[in-house]
Amino acid sequence: MKQRVITSVIGLPMLICIIMSKNTLLINSILMVVCLIGLKEFYNSFENYNMSFSLVGFGFSILYYIFVIPNFNSSIGLFIFLFLLSLILYSIVFYNKNNAKNIVITFAGFFYVTYMFSYISQIINIKPQGYVFIWLIFIVAWSSDTFAYAVGKTIGKRKLTPELSPNKSVEGFIGGIVGATILSYIYGIIVVRLTNVNINSFPLYCLFIGSVGSIISQCGDLIASLIKRFNGIKDFGKIIPGHGGILDRFDSVILVTPFIYYILSALIKYR
Repeated sequence: MKQRVITSVIGLPMLICIIMSKNTLLINSILMVVCLIGLKEFYNSFENYNMSFSLVGFGFSILYYIFVIPNFNSSIGLFIFLFLLSLILYSIVFYNKNNAKNIVITFAGFFYVTYMFSYISQIINIKPQGYVFIWLIFIVAWSSDTFAYAVGKTIGKRKLTPELSPNKSVEGFIGGIVGATILSYIYGIIVVRLTNVNINSFPLYCLFIGSVGSIISQCGDLIASLIKRFNGIKDFGKIIPGHGGILDRFDSVILVTPFIYYILSALIKYR
């Protein structure tokens, strides 16, 4: 617990400074590095995975941030095709009977880590208030984690998924939803009062995002647990003291970010 607190005290101000810099190149560069570390953790978690395939995954992750992110909607389809084609050609040239498994893991890792994380950049690019909206991701994801843990530890009795995640309870799951909903609603009120966001009933939309997003966020945590259970590991890595790896700390962020992006995009488009 002490390590977790120290990491949060150091990490949160760094996160705030990075986002508040509004330097797109800096943010995307850091995001790319985080994705590469997370992708390595994902690939390393699978036993008998041919790590030479990871070079294709890493390479296309870098290309993704350089060429696709600036033209996300117009180039993603072509990029996916080229990525898959490259994996197939690589598996033919360096044939092994396990290459079908290697292709699936490499492809899945790219989408689970690189693609999902990239929606953080897409939210920042929402005009004109992306740098305001970005905080909603962390409010929903981390308040869900915090309240679910606190409520579950205090009054949790009924197991949510005993075999998948024995420490999670139904009471904690509900507590996470309630906590994220309240904090998201408060965030919406603050945004309306302190910024020039012009979206009717924005706090109510935040309330909706907080409640549904919390469910998705906690499912993201359970998906990470599923992968770890399958691979027989406790944590994806050790890079973040008290938390584990990148994927251990951001597992809930990964899944909830695309949801928030599409909701906010719709609000901006149809306001």
